[in-house]
Amino acid sequence: MKVFEAVAAALAEEEIGAIFGLMGDGTLSLWAAIARDGRVPIVSARHEAAALAMADGFARASGRVGAAMVTCGPGLTQVGTSLVIAARHRSPLVLITGEIPLSAKNHTQLMDQRRFAEACEARFATITSPDNLAEEIAEAFYAARLHRRPVVLSLPNDLQERSFDWDFSYRPSSEFLRHVAEPPGEAALVPLADALAGAERPVIIAGKGAHASGAHEAIIRLAERIGALLATSLQAKGLFAGHPFDVGIAGAFASQPSERLLAEADFVLGVGAELGYYTTEGGLLFPSAAVARIDAKPAPEEIGVLPGLYVRGDAKEAVTMLNAMLEARQVRRQGFHTAETRAILDASGETFALPSDGLDPRALATALSEALPKDALITCGAGHFFSFPAMYLALPEGAEIRFSYHFGAVGQGLPLAIGIGCARPDRPHIVIEGDGSLMMHLQELETVVRIGQRMALIVWNDSGFGAEVHKLHAKGFDPSLAQWKSPDFAALARAFGGEGVQLARVSDIGAAVSAALARGGLTVIDARVSPTTLSDPYAKIHFGRANRAPLLRPLSRG
Repeated sequence: MKVFEAVAAALAEEEIGAIFGLMGDGTLSLWAAIARDGRVPIVSARHEAAALAMADGFARASGRVGAAMVTCGPGLTQVGTSLVIAARHRSPLVLITGEIPLSAKNHTQLMDQRRFAEACEARFATITSPDNLAEEIAEAFYAARLHRRPVVLSLPNDLQERSFDWDFSYRPSSEFLRHVAEPPGEAALVPLADALAGAERPVIIAGKGAHASGAHEAIIRLAERIGALLATSLQAKGLFAGHPFDVGIAGAFASQPSERLLAEADFVLGVGAELGYYTTEGGLLFPSAAVARIDAKPAPEEIGVLPGLYVRGDAKEAVTMLNAMLEARQVRRQGFHTAETRAILDASGETFALPSDGLDPRALATALSEALPKDALITCGAGHFFSFPAMYLALPEGAEIRFSYHFGAVGQGLPLAIGIGCARPDRPHIVIEGDGSLMMHLQELETVVRIGQRMALIVWNDSGFGAEVHKLHAKGFDPSLAQWKSPDFAALARAFGGEGVQLARVSDIGAAVSAALARGGLTVIDARVSPTTLSDPYAKIHFGRANRAPLLRPLSRG
């Protein structure tokens, strides 16, 4: 048995589900061995950065360790942005790459791969010998699982071709991983219970950690006991939709009524939410509030903009214990749960003028809400445009949305969505991406078609880099520097083997999405939105306008 064959066998034992990559000399034999072994499906991307983003999406949607494979040197450097994004998201990933040995005479692709990986905030591990192979592969996967971060596993090219003189035996990392966020003891929760019992106007903000732990019902019980408003981070959008005291997303995407009420809070509890800069608007969203967090991580990595109490523990278990403690104390407070609060939340929002230079992006997001199937999976890219789905797209029951905004990078939406779709092929998948972002990984439309994935891709097309257009305008510069005549994305979709349609009216979005999902495969919906319509956060941040955004209403379907 060759080393590359042993690595292929080890990957199958890790039960990774799929591996995403791009073939190159540094992983050629391993690629072929994985294909010949047949237990791990290979998804071949058209660009290394896209391959790693696909593995990231797969990890986010499946709960498994994502796996990717690229060649050494330039193959590795191509993934830099995607690697940082995965690290910032705390995605468990293993990226396998070859490595030019120092003894090689041809050093064209030689580089310090460790320094590069660590600069991208990933861990780095190297296979040192056939003797250590099984242990070192398992250690890489163990680190990815335990620390929830990407690990770059380097396989020296010459070592891959060496032979074993003995049988290869592998124990997967899951056998050694017994780490679970332990429930906090009651003593650790006493200061938090005291604070909640004394709060007059509390707020609970749930994040993706709360969603992952199944804490939804426990959080609602706590909110109703203490009279708390319910809010979410961007990544947990829609978690409390339909609750009478749900105020939606906290932070930059908060509505005007939500912003007004959150400013009155005297205590804010984050559950599975880091309460970072954007969720708290730099700490200014709750000017008079004390803050506490419940999180599975041992401790915050930084002091942050809003330091406060911190309890380590599983979100559901910790909130359940808090409910029991407050019940024993017979705590029951009105808090925000008043007729005055309801009047603020129920007030009709302002009417915005319709644009004359394209589809209204607010209306498009609202109309898309009605077009989503109940079990829809939505992936949304990043850019100026994603404010509109964040603030105006109501999710139906059972739907989930994931955003690719980490590291502030555009261009990641499509490859991330491909990985998510590979993890959840059973769900109808709607992808929303900007035109400038899509052009960065346009080649991956061919990947969607080749692997037979079902995807309705809506191009939120404002014929430019919308963020830069509006920022140039705010600074008094020529906004046309970030604008262009848009390509025909529907025609491009057909050129790659899919289908495409250009949306004529906002009211057509429902039929377009339904037809795309019924057809299967790839359908690109080119939605030419108004390039001059500002998102609500940009109007506030860059032009100093008062927040006029209405509170997002939940869908009511018969």
